[in-house]
Amino acid sequence: MKIRHIVAPLLAVGAAATLSLGAVPAASAASAGHPLVAQEAARAQATVIVPNVVGENVGIAIDQLQAAGFGLGFKQYNDNSCAYNKYEVIRQSPAAGSAVAPGAVVTLTFAVWPAPPRVCP
Repeated sequence: MKIRHIVAPLLAVGAAATLSLGAVPAASAASAGHPLVAQEAARAQATVIVPNVVGENVGIAIDQLQAAGFGLGFKQYNDNSCAYNKYEVIRQSPAAGSAVAPGAVVTLTFAVWPAPPRVCP
């Protein structure tokens, strides 16, 4: 068995990339030059992994996600029982560990406390 590499053009950035497929049996070596294999290689490299920001303050989560190149969306959760810290991210979508396209929007749901006169500790 030999290690095969496929060079797939990344049209979006005008560069070439190499994807190691590992050991390829001789019987399937002919399919390595197939256009669908090259397309799949380009698609696999055009994803990023969403980091986990649940539990973070929404300001810190924003900084982390923007630095990683993600777009942002927001939802407020009215935490009338004061179960979470003020402005704590309690949910994110897509979930941490998801593979998404670069620049994808990550929607953060964060806790807001009730307005006075009701006060959280």
